[in-house]
Amino acid sequence: MIVEIASICDAATTNGIGGRLNILGAHDRVYSPKFPMNIPQCAAAFRIRYQRSESGKHQISLSIEDVVGENIVPPLKTEIPFEAVQQGFDTSIINLVLNLQGLPIKRADKYILRLFIDEEEMVNIPLYAILTQPADSKGN
Repeated sequence: MIVEIASICDAATTNGIGGRLNILGAHDRVYSPKFPMNIPQCAAAFRIRYQRSESGKHQISLSIEDVVGENIVPPLKTEIPFEAVQQGFDTSIINLVLNLQGLPIKRADKYILRLFIDEEEMVNIPLYAILTQPADSKGN
């Protein structure tokens, strides 16, 4: 099992037709003239490729932590079925999208989004919160 795509983005969608994953505005930093702040809308998007032998139910956990390991929101934990690989194919994919609204950011710092499958960390993505000067109008 490998994570082919892992991204924090402005928005993402997925559909079953062709296993499409649509990602809009991938980024790894947010800017604010003051903290604490909330990110009004963002998403975490993942594309996971798995082998025929890995079909079946898997425990998924997603956490967003500060640099000392404290969760900034409660971790998401769920069980997801990885469908059987179709005849004629060696592997299959599953796309996961988690929409996040009002994500609280306490201070300018590095935050880490971690994806676990069956209690094994598969990927971690940094999110940098950067303090800008109030006159700076280039922030995201």
